[in-house]
Amino acid sequence: MTNEQKCNIGVIGLGVMGASLAKNMINHGFCTALYSVSDQERKRFESGKNNYRIFGSIKEFISSLERPRKVFLMITAGKPVDMVIASLLPLLDRGDIIMDGGNSFYKDTAVRCSECAKHGILYMGIGISGGEKGALYGPSIMAGGSPQAWECVRAILEAIAARHQGKACCGYIAEGGAGHYVKMVHNGIEYAVLELIAETYQYMRFVKKMGAGEIRSVFEQWNEGPLNSYLIEISAKVLGKKEEDGGCLIDKILDVAEQKGTGKWTVAESVERGVYIPSIYEAQMARIFSTKKEERTYGAAHLKYSSNEAPGLRTEEMEKALLLSMILAYSQGFELISKAAEEENWNIDLAGLAAVWKDGCIIRSALLGRIEQAEELSGKPLILSAAFSDIGTLEGSLRKMAAAAVLSGMPLPCIQASLQYYDYYRSDQMPVNFIQALRDYFGAHTYMRCDREGHFHTEWE
Repeated sequence: MTNEQKCNIGVIGLGVMGASLAKNMINHGFCTALYSVSDQERKRFESGKNNYRIFGSIKEFISSLERPRKVFLMITAGKPVDMVIASLLPLLDRGDIIMDGGNSFYKDTAVRCSECAKHGILYMGIGISGGEKGALYGPSIMAGGSPQAWECVRAILEAIAARHQGKACCGYIAEGGAGHYVKMVHNGIEYAVLELIAETYQYMRFVKKMGAGEIRSVFEQWNEGPLNSYLIEISAKVLGKKEEDGGCLIDKILDVAEQKGTGKWTVAESVERGVYIPSIYEAQMARIFSTKKEERTYGAAHLKYSSNEAPGLRTEEMEKALLLSMILAYSQGFELISKAAEEENWNIDLAGLAAVWKDGCIIRSALLGRIEQAEELSGKPLILSAAFSDIGTLEGSLRKMAAAAVLSGMPLPCIQASLQYYDYYRSDQMPVNFIQALRDYFGAHTYMRCDREGHFHTEWE
């Protein structure tokens, strides 16, 4: 391309995700300007090629863009985003657009929307799911922020997004930080589903004493049914990976997990908004506790375990238990999004969001088709939706697996938390009345009665 030709869009940050997303744009015919302060990152692209230009100067990068300028940030969340925005504002004109495609905290995104608006700059927080391959071949895209900016960039984002049955897995969520909010909750659901699959593997491997090859075959079979999903698919592939000596790679991987923080944000949000998400919480806690490797090794050798006979579980029962647990994980995530939408005045189309997640993203699964068809998603949790009225046929298997885990001494916290979530929703009477009586006794906190209106205090002695 010639130096005079203006680029359709610019990408700042050419790390793994940024480079993949930029290549996706280039492959879809968009003239793309590329900027990075890293020589190593810029070397991922060959200079002189058609349809893109590489810059080491931010001023030259901005000058290369057609108006309104569209700048896509693919950089580390937090202060780096604010620093880059500060460097861009003097170079941009009213009506230009900045998009943040990183995992920024939604409240930070909302502030940036407001601050950029003071300068006449349109700002968007873009949730992107799919990992490196998704970014390159088609991610799931959750756009939030300026609706005016959305209309300007929609064609580009829909073109590079994954497609499900011909429809782009890309949508506008709502204003402010809504795009990053639903991406945060997406990651929370991802935490839960990953933990549920891992716990199912753990039970098969160490309680039922199944080999990795046997479990791989089970996952492959499950992926042909209602559990069909990206994470079940790659679970089978992971179990099939061999070392040079013929052993299974999975047996050589240390059982200590890392995390990037979005799970913590989701849990904190649930507490702040008063939404019960036990599966996501336990998935987060499992990763945290995994870091106590030395203590766990000591405990395994010294803590007493009273062996009990656990009920036998057939493969079909484990499949049903995992299926119900996954449904409940999605239910928790959608419940949190629904509550946030209500409190933030976001008009989020939850069925539309399910459609956005149907391909390209990490949590894509056959279940999302059912969620998309569910009516009154914003009015009640999925667990109470008519679309999932059949989950009672799965409950017995989940209860049996949770009981078997307890009797076997095998911690499956996410499986058990899923059952707790189910049982709480079928609890007409909770013991909180007893707590309220005790609180009134020692602190005169008062209580409400079920037979009359008002708040009451009792002199207990």
